[in-house]
Amino acid sequence: MVENKQNLQLFFFIAGFFLFVCLLPRFLDFTGAGMTFGAPLNEWEYINSLGVFPEKWQETGGELPVSRREALEVFAAIEGQEDFDNYSEMLEISGVFLDGNEAVLRREELYRLLARIVNIPADADCEKFFLKGETEDLPLDYLAQEGIIAVPPERVFLPAEKVTRRELVQTVARAAWPAFRITNTAVTVVTGDIHTYGKMEYDLQVLFASYHELLDLQVIGQSVEGRNIYAVRMGNGPVEIFLDASIHGSEWLTTTLLMKMLEEYAYHAHNGLLFGGYDVNAMLEEVTFWFLPMLNPDGVTLVLEGPEAVEHEKEVRKILLENGKNSFDGWKANIRGVDLNRQFPPNWHYLVKVESKPAPGYFKGNEPLSEPEAQALYKFTLARKPAMVLSFHQQGEILYWYYKQKGEQLARDRRIVQALSVVTGYPYYPRYLINGGKYMDWVISELAVPAIIIEVGTKVGDLGQWDRIWRQNRYVGLAAAELILLENRTRQ
Repeated sequence: MVENKQNLQLFFFIAGFFLFVCLLPRFLDFTGAGMTFGAPLNEWEYINSLGVFPEKWQETGGELPVSRREALEVFAAIEGQEDFDNYSEMLEISGVFLDGNEAVLRREELYRLLARIVNIPADADCEKFFLKGETEDLPLDYLAQEGIIAVPPERVFLPAEKVTRRELVQTVARAAWPAFRITNTAVTVVTGDIHTYGKMEYDLQVLFASYHELLDLQVIGQSVEGRNIYAVRMGNGPVEIFLDASIHGSEWLTTTLLMKMLEEYAYHAHNGLLFGGYDVNAMLEEVTFWFLPMLNPDGVTLVLEGPEAVEHEKEVRKILLENGKNSFDGWKANIRGVDLNRQFPPNWHYLVKVESKPAPGYFKGNEPLSEPEAQALYKFTLARKPAMVLSFHQQGEILYWYYKQKGEQLARDRRIVQALSVVTGYPYYPRYLINGGKYMDWVISELAVPAIIIEVGTKVGDLGQWDRIWRQNRYVGLAAAELILLENRTRQ
C-alpha cells in the first residue's frame, strides 16, 4: 500500500514537472540578457496590456486600417508620455508624418515611430534587405535585421501604404519583446558586387544557410592552386540544366551574374513567387539547376586581386612579358597559361588560331584535359549528363550554339536558340564558331544535348553595364528549362 502511494506521488511529480517545462517558455523571455517574467502570450495581448483602448483589439479585426490617433496613443503609452497633445505636437514638428492632414497611418510614419523606441547603435552594421524604395533617414535595414518589420516578398519599401491593426500590433510587440521577432532574408548579391573567389565562397555559404531546403552545395574539383570549384544544386527534377561562368578569368562579371540568378531563383521559389511569369517553385519539381559560378578561380583571382594573390606569381609575370602584354586585365587562361575553353576533345588536335605556348589566352595545352579545372568539369558533366548547358561568357551580346549538329538535333537546337534569342535580345548565327576544343562543342558532340554560349555585355568587366546585362539575362535559365521540358514532351 505504501509502495503504491509512493508510485502515485512519483507519477504526479513527473507529470507536473513536464507540464511546468512545457508551459515555462510561454511565460519567460529567454532572448534578452536574462529571463523576463510575465511575457505576453501573443502580440494582441501585449497591445491590450497597454490599456490604451477601452475595447480590446482582437485578431479578427486585424485588417482594419489604423488611424494616426490610435497609433499615437499606442506609442505615447510605450514612451510614457502622459501629455498626449504635447506628444502629438512634438512628433508633428519632428517630421514623423507624411501629411499633417492625413487621418490614416502610413507605413513610413509607422517605421519612424518604431525607430523612436528601438535602441539603434550609431555604428550599426546592417545587411541589405530592400531592393527598391530605400529612404536614407529611415533605418529600414536595421529594423528588418532585428526582425521588427517584415520585408515584403518583392523586397520593395512602399512608404505610403496604409497600416493595418495587424501590422501595428506585430511591429510594436516585436520592438518590445524580442521573443516575437521574425527572421528576414537579406539580399546577398548586391548590385555592384565584384565576386572575388573569397566573396563568392562567402555568398555561397550565406545563400546555402538562407535556402538550405532548396540548395545543395558541392565541390566538384580544385584548381591548380587548390581553390575549390563549386556546383550548387537547386531542385529535384529529373531534367538537369547546367549554368556555368568564368571559365575565362577576365570574364569574372559572369560569376556575379550567376550568383544573382541563383539568389533570385531561390528567393522566389522559397517565397512561392513568380519570377518574370515563371513559377520557379513548381519548375523545380521537374528541373534541377546546377550553378557552376566560377570554373577558373585561379584566373579570376589573378585578374581581380593581382599576381601577388597567387602562388604562381613569377610564372604568370613571365608569361605576360613573353606575350608582349602589360596588364592582367585580359587574362583568360588558368594560372598555368592554358585556356580552359580550348581543352576539350572535339577537333582538339586540329585547332587553329591558338597559341603554341602558355599565354594569357588561346593556348590549348599540351593535350586535351591536361588541366584540373577542365578535368573537373568534364567528369562532373559525364556523371550528371545534363539535358542542356548554358555557358556565360563576355563579350559581344550574341549566342553561339552550333557544332556540326544534324537532323532532328539540329532542328531542336535551332528552335531553342531562336527562343532564347527573343528572351535575351541577343542575335544568333546559324553556323558559326566551329573551331572545336570548347566545352560547348564537347557537350553537343558527346551528349547530343543543346549547349549555348551566352556572350553578355559589350565590354569585359564593365560593371557599368550591369543593369542592362541583368535585365537581358535574368530569366534565361528559367526560359531554357521551359523550352527543354516542352521539347521533351513533344517527343513523347
